[in-house]
Amino acid sequence: MIPRPRVFVTGLGAICAGAGSVVELRRLLLAPKRSFQPPTVFSTAGASAALPVAQVSGFDVTLPDALPRTHRLALQAAQEALAAGPAPDAIVLGTTTGGILTTEFALQAGSTSPHAYRFHGLHTVAEHLATSLGVRGPVLTISTACSSAAVAISVAAALLRSGHARRVLAGGADSLCRLTFHGFRELQLVAPQGSAPLDAQRAGMTVGEGAGFLLLESAPNRRAIVAEILGTGMSCDAYHATSPHPEGTGAALAMRRALQDAGLDPSAIDYVNLHGTGTVDNDAAEARAIKQVFGSRLPALSSTKGLTGHALAAAGAIEAVVSIIAISDGLLPANTGMQVVDEKLELHPVREPTRAQVDSVLSNSFGFGGNNACLVLGKAPAEQASIEVGTSPPPTDLLPPLRVAGAACLTARGALAETWKALLAGESVAGFVPDAVFSKAAPAAFIRRLKRLPRLMLALAQTALHASGRTSPPDLLATGTAWGPLAETQDFLRKLFETGDQFSSPMDFIGSVHNAPAGQVALLLGAQAPNWTCSSGDRSFEQALLCVSLAMAEGAPSALVMAAEAHQAHLSPLFDPAAATGPLASDGGAALVLLPDDGAPGARVRWLGENGKGEDCGDGAAVALCTQLAARVPLDCYDAVALSVPAAMGADADRELLRLAEVLHPCPVLAYRDRLGQHASVSATATALAARAVLEGALPFGQAPIPLRRKRVLLLLLARHATAVEVFA
Repeated sequence: MIPRPRVFVTGLGAICAGAGSVVELRRLLLAPKRSFQPPTVFSTAGASAALPVAQVSGFDVTLPDALPRTHRLALQAAQEALAAGPAPDAIVLGTTTGGILTTEFALQAGSTSPHAYRFHGLHTVAEHLATSLGVRGPVLTISTACSSAAVAISVAAALLRSGHARRVLAGGADSLCRLTFHGFRELQLVAPQGSAPLDAQRAGMTVGEGAGFLLLESAPNRRAIVAEILGTGMSCDAYHATSPHPEGTGAALAMRRALQDAGLDPSAIDYVNLHGTGTVDNDAAEARAIKQVFGSRLPALSSTKGLTGHALAAAGAIEAVVSIIAISDGLLPANTGMQVVDEKLELHPVREPTRAQVDSVLSNSFGFGGNNACLVLGKAPAEQASIEVGTSPPPTDLLPPLRVAGAACLTARGALAETWKALLAGESVAGFVPDAVFSKAAPAAFIRRLKRLPRLMLALAQTALHASGRTSPPDLLATGTAWGPLAETQDFLRKLFETGDQFSSPMDFIGSVHNAPAGQVALLLGAQAPNWTCSSGDRSFEQALLCVSLAMAEGAPSALVMAAEAHQAHLSPLFDPAAATGPLASDGGAALVLLPDDGAPGARVRWLGENGKGEDCGDGAAVALCTQLAARVPLDCYDAVALSVPAAMGADADRELLRLAEVLHPCPVLAYRDRLGQHASVSATATALAARAVLEGALPFGQAPIPLRRKRVLLLLLARHATAVEVFA
């Protein structure tokens, strides 16, 4: 058996409350001192004005037209991780807030200029990093609430192991904002005196901010190795939108999967960095999970959130850095904030910074929606000098194709059958999905408080699974959504502003996180599968497909991948004006049930690549990607190339279309958004329709159906970072 490629950590970057760098974080761990205070980056009033947060000093950027706080935090930590080294091949970032703090100021001021909201999207954080650092490869944005950064690191490790990258920058970033501060306050989860994880009198969390990054390499090129990613594990509780399973079953499953991936017995773990938020239920559930995994022989353990606060999506990356410091420095971090341990938990956390030999660490990150992610980190190998160095050629192997066992889509014309019929008749399917098409996707009691996006996702999931004939939950679940649940975000902020930052709906806060729809799907299906939500703008579906493709290449037997957007009358035109106004304004999406290619009849889908335009390249990103693909895929094998052209590209699209026609000649090239609509997840709809087209023998995206003699279609997304997916029979 060929050994699996190893994943080495060669760079670290971190910023959090009390520490502006890894050096300062190391000092903070040695001499813990909390830096909790009421927030100053936005105004507070009433009782909330006294609630402490873990705020990073030196980032008081509040003007709507400035680079948002999350972006600045991310760039500082990323630059530290890279030092003066070359640009990585890819970026995988976890975030939940994006530019929301800047958005909140603009909304409160009543701004109607889309320019004020240009950095709102979660994907803009990673794209700003890519532009600043010169990254041309895949740029992924993961949003799985408080496990986002740990999930991002696991995706980065999979990219390296697949051979599709050699150097990946992975981590997370989140800033303080009204949405998260007041959301957790409305849930009564914020500790008035600061968080005290595992304490008998613990009263909640301390909302924080920060950023953390690891530079990961498969073949380090003369950079010192500081640690190794030995294994990763993910699961979903499929229990509740916010509360963990009380017995910690999902958390225990993620820990066991990480240990299995690392090839380690629980007894090999020297230290566990707990998720440890300081809330009553979360600490209790994690304690039960720890005992399920480790039994009576518990390793040293502690939560560091009583020191750094809970940096939300960034927490998993900051705590991965903490774990690596524990390994490299032989230091067991203290469980800061705890006065009297809760004996009912039956845990004995480290009370003071303690010197000890630490060879391997398990780091836990759990989030809303039951998203659990665990990392196993190990000591840098002693034989560093013998590790192969140098520049490897680009990968020659493609990810394996996946068979489409079931497909569903939702457009203004209805479901897949109605959409197909309208397209064959030469009609447009752009517009908004009628409520009647998806309103009965789940039992009434289940969806009574859900708004448009989760209902769309539930309808797509149920329909695709029914089409596949499968009754068991999928082994993997990945969703894509560029803008997330906008109705919930709008309603929460509107009520908050109307009451002078005093009151809003906890249910709207719970539903506002981007992974909330995926959590609802997992809950309905009972799916404890690894669960990704990708929020990468127009590339969200393609990146969800990439995540499941990487996992299925390592043996996962089935997946449900889906993407959707829900139009919101006020916010959609502000955040994505080109896609949300005019005759092509639309919403909807699609879902695919995917299996390994077992040779059975049916359509296949395969992620081919993502590439950004380099400054040394006169062509756009799509032309550059096609040129790159031509070395591995004969481009003349396709019957047609279907293009997703966002309206925001304007004249740039015309120039790139001309060049693509030259590069891809004689293959017909056609843009499909004028038929399918302008929304960020329309490429998922196009993929589901292409899967039907290769079986029917004709692609109905143009004025007349294009014959598919080879039964092969290439789907390209034109954007700053272009993507390519092929569908064939």
